[in-house]
Amino acid sequence: MKPHEQLEYEMAMENMLKVLPAMLGMYGAVAKATKAYYDELVAAGFSEAQALHIVSTQGITARLGGQ
Repeated sequence: MKPHEQLEYEMAMENMLKVLPAMLGMYGAVAKATKAYYDELVAAGFSEAQALHIVSTQGITARLGGQ
């Protein structure tokens, strides 16, 4: 590894370790939101398989980016 690559790697690892606690803290909320989205899809008439496919491919942020 070249010296500048080593420095970039170390900086990236440092940044990742800084945000890791926040990321881990968000997983519960993301799981609850994902389950709620799945449940709403089923309640709206999608089959469980369809709802699972939608949630697993689009996640909870489906179409929020305007795309």
